Formats: sequence, C-alpha cells, structure tokens
Amino acid sequence: MTSQVYYRKWRPQQLSELVGQEPIVRTLQQALIRGRIAHAYLFTGSRGTGKTSTARILAKAVNCLEPRDGEPCNSCHLCIAVSEGRALDLIEIDAASHGGIEQIRSIKEKVIFSPAEGKYKVYILDEAHMLTDAAADALLKTLEEPPAHVIFILATTEPQRLPSTIVSRCQRFDFRHITPPAIVERLEQICTTESIEAEPAALHLIARNSGGSLRDAENLLDQAVTSFGTPLGADQARLLMGLTTEERVRDLVGHVLTSETSRALVALNAIAAEGLNLQQLHRQIVNELRDLLLIKSDAREMVAQPDEVASEQAALIAQVSMDRLVRTLRLMAQVTFRHDAPAALPLELAIIESDQPAPAAVTEQATAPTPAIRHETPRPRQAMRQPAPAANVPAPRPASPVPSPSVPTPTDPSPDEPPAYEPVPPRAAASVPSPTPNIVTPPAATPATASAEPGTEERLEQEWEGIVRSLSRIKPHRFNLGALLRACRQRRLDGDTLELGFTHRSHMERMKEELDNPDSNRTFQETIKTALGNTTPLKLVFAAPNGSDARNRNAQSPMVQVALGMGGKILEETEDDHE
Repeated sequence: MTSQVYYRKWRPQQLSELVGQEPIVRTLQQALIRGRIAHAYLFTGSRGTGKTSTARILAKAVNCLEPRDGEPCNSCHLCIAVSEGRALDLIEIDAASHGGIEQIRSIKEKVIFSPAEGKYKVYILDEAHMLTDAAADALLKTLEEPPAHVIFILATTEPQRLPSTIVSRCQRFDFRHITPPAIVERLEQICTTESIEAEPAALHLIARNSGGSLRDAENLLDQAVTSFGTPLGADQARLLMGLTTEERVRDLVGHVLTSETSRALVALNAIAAEGLNLQQLHRQIVNELRDLLLIKSDAREMVAQPDEVASEQAALIAQVSMDRLVRTLRLMAQVTFRHDAPAALPLELAIIESDQPAPAAVTEQATAPTPAIRHETPRPRQAMRQPAPAANVPAPRPASPVPSPSVPTPTDPSPDEPPAYEPVPPRAAASVPSPTPNIVTPPAATPATASAEPGTEERLEQEWEGIVRSLSRIKPHRFNLGALLRACRQRRLDGDTLELGFTHRSHMERMKEELDNPDSNRTFQETIKTALGNTTPLKLVFAAPNGSDARNRNAQSPMVQVALGMGGKILEETEDDHE
C-alpha cells in the first residue's frame, strides 16, 4: 500500500479540525447552520494556513446529505466523493496554469448546467491572483450573479493583486499565521497517532522554523522521521534543517551586543565553515534578537522559550542598552543575501556596522525647536576656561550656535553673527546677570584672525565635540549631520580648507548628500564659523579609508556655492587634471 505524506494524510476533514483559524470556523459553521450560503468566497493568507482545505470542507458541507451542526458527516457518498477527489460537482482550477481567457469562457458556458448529484456546483480557483486581466474581466459578471446552484471559492496568497472589482463581489476571509504552540499541539497529536517518539524540543524547533505554516511543519516532521526514525531528538531536527545550536547563536549575539566584533566574526565564520545554511542562521539571529527585545521591553510572556532559556536571555540583555539592541536588530533584519557575494559577507557587514557609533537620538528639548540646537553643548566647559590665559581662550566669535542657557553672553559682542543666530542672544542674555560681559571683553580685543593661525588644529579639536553635539540637535534634511560626523576620525583645518576623513565610504557619501541640501550646508557652515571664528565659508574635502578621496567641488567653487544656495543641484562632475 502506498503511504501518504503527513500533510495529505492529516488534512482536516471538518471545520473543527482546522488549526488556528477559530473566527473563520465559527463564521462558516453559523452560515451553514442558518443556510446563509454566499455565492462567492475569497480565502486569503500565507501558505499552509488551510485555505484549500477549508474550501473543500465547505464544498462537502453544502452538499452533505446528513450535515451535523454546520459540519459534513464525512460518511455519505457525496462527502466520500469529495474526500477522494472524484466528486463531479467540485471543480478545482489552478489559475496559475489555467487562468487565461479561454478557461474562464469555458466556466461561463458550463455554470448554467445543474449539479450532477448534489445541491450546489462548487468552483475552487486556487492562486486566483494569477488570472489574467482579460480573464478577470470575463469572470466579473458571472461572479457577481451566478446561477443559484453555483458557489465560487477563490483562494490566493496575494489578495492585493486581485482587482478590487473581484474582491468586492466576494465574502473575504483572511487566514492568519498559525502560532508555534498550536503547531506543536498538532504535531504531538500526529506523533501520538503514528507511534512516533519525539523530544518536545525537537517539535518546538520544527514549529518555530515552519514560518507559521502547518503544512511546512508536517512536512519537516515527515522528513525527520523518514531520515532518523524514532525517537527523534532536537539535534537530529536541527541537522535536518541546517541549523546551529541555540547556544551558539546566543553566544554570537552576545558578542555582537557587547562590541566583541572580532569574536563575533570568528564565531560566524566557524558556523559557515561547517556548511550550515547561513540564511537559516540569519533567521535564528533575528529570532534571538527579537526574543531579547521582548524581554527587554518587559514582555517576557510573549517569548516562546522554556523558562531556563528565557532566564539566560534576560541575563544576556541586562547590561545592554535598548538603543543598542534596537539598532542591532534593525541592521540584522535588513540583511539580504546576494548570489554574487561571499556567503557570510552580508552578516559580517551587519556585525561590523552594529559596532559603529549610533546616530544621536533627538529626544531632548522637544518643546523648543530652534533654540534646541544651541542648548546641549560643551560651552559650560568653555565658560570654565574663560578666566584662563588668553592663549587658551577662543575669540568672541566662539559664541557657539548652541550656548548653554547659563553662559549665553559670549554671543552678545559678536556684531557679525549670522542673522539665523540673532534671535537667540537676546533671550539668553535676559536670563543672565550683567557681570558676565566682563568675561568676554578682554579676548574681544584680540582679532579672530590673529589667533586662528597658530592654534587652528588645537582649536578644531577643542571645539569638535561641541560642533558634533550642536549639529546632532538639528532636524536633518535626510541624514543627521552630527551622527555622520561621529564617524569622522580625522579632521584637519588648513587655512580655509577643512579636510574630513571618515571611517566608512558610506558615511562620507551620506555626508556629501546631506550637504547638497542648501539648508544643511548653510547650517553646517554657520556652526563651524561660530565655533572657530572663520570669516569666509570653508572649502570641504572628504576622504574615505579605501583611498578613494573625493573632493567636494561644491564648496571649492564660489560660483557653485552660490548656485547651491539658490536651490541648485549638481548633476555631473568632471576631473580637473591641473592643480
């Protein structure tokens, strides 16, 4: 006798046997009990959630000779004919291969004929989104007003591809993903009936990696039993699916979250060297990070893990900040695998990038949008340096665009301050006692140009953190300037040329793209001008660690600078051979 695979052998034969679809079951049962049968149904949902099985059960129930409480009896000859696939009044059509206009015309010609045996003739159109446009148009009128003895059931995994005119003519039922506990319960029932010994950990592993599809889970169980027999252990199920142990995944995630990048890369490549499926490893890493996120958010009851595993996860995440965890999870979730790249490269890039400085979160001073740019800066430290000798004191222009409310008066003696900064000093000065101008008056006598020459590099380093913090508080056009400048590890000011060296080329490109915006460029120039006391716009030169330096020609040419300030945009750049 030919054996059947589990997903066919254990296909539900009654509505009550459907797993994880209780609302749909209740609605259809009540419709059958009350005789309120619709002329067209639309079953949507991902694979393995029971769409086709439900359609067949419904086809049996509407023609059953002895229905019981909205369920088919499965014993009359009409129910048996449907179960065995030989019912004349059940027509199943695969729209993926028979979704053309000719097939739909054939349906329109045949629907007028009465059922051969039962009360209804039922048409099941599987993969209904594959109907051609002409076929869908041809089906519309028949679908809206079919003969009284015809029922249409459309099943699809992509309802958004169906014309709205078809969707509006059907009663729609959305089949949801089946939860791992429900899948485990079904697998345990199969194991009990089939006399299979399986460790609970093996069944949980199969359920978690089935993607919410009961059919996939039953297939995995069938393969595992065929390959390893009984008893079935977790290691055998893991080997079948190409998974590594959860302990190794947890160690790898722990290295990533604690900035042990080298150890994380070694662990990743050790797993890759064993020939395991890296896409499955990626899925395991994302699932592990999601569990940690739920535990960190005090939603431990949502983690489908044994208590001892959840305790290990809680200990791992205790010393990790929420920002770091969210950033790492977001980077890992965005990983995509390309066939032309080394297998482990996408994961390696995500691991390395997760250890880079995170963008500054704009969470403070939300109530004062404009002055917020000027509050959180290192100016308090600068104010403490003011009484020091003049060699260490910045010129009056160092009145930062972001002065602390407690020391705002350095902005007062700046007669050539940009207009954007004028509204701030009066508000700040009103809240500070008058003696503070005495702090600023002595260095005011020293011209900015006289002190800028000898201490330019030193002043740039002194003011750099304040510049970064100031720009971090500005609402970006696209990329946050302060966050990008945190990845700038080298900077040099040579006259009116500022050279910035970035750790990654991607950061350099994003910085250039952000500065293409006139508002961002103006804000950047004004912040540098106020911090360093320069009187002319700086020319910017960018460099990346791979040696592919890119000069920002936008800032080197005054004419281009003016054009950009008027809203222009560079479309093409050419190399200039002469210096």
